[in-house]
Amino acid sequence: MIEDDDEDEENIEHGIYRVTHMLVTGGERRKVESDFILMDDRLLLVLEWINRPEGDLWPSLTLPLDEELLDEDPDRPGKFLYSGELVDPRKVQ
Repeated sequence: MIEDDDEDEENIEHGIYRVTHMLVTGGERRKVESDFILMDDRLLLVLEWINRPEGDLWPSLTLPLDEELLDEDPDRPGKFLYSGELVDPRKVQ
């Protein structure tokens, strides 16, 4: 699915994308939508962003995604579906 084609602006390598997935938080399982990116040849779900002193956003809390579990959402062009379940590492308050 991920190809190294500089002519394809919809290619995952060109930005921040949205993915719908199951997230387990404090024992509660729910369907959510999050950002995901490609960084250092790894697909990463972004749970938290920070503003760096340089003025740009940086992913501060990420989870790895398995590319084999990621598919384009047929009902929403440009969005993705993740069939795996992810566990939120943050503590529930």
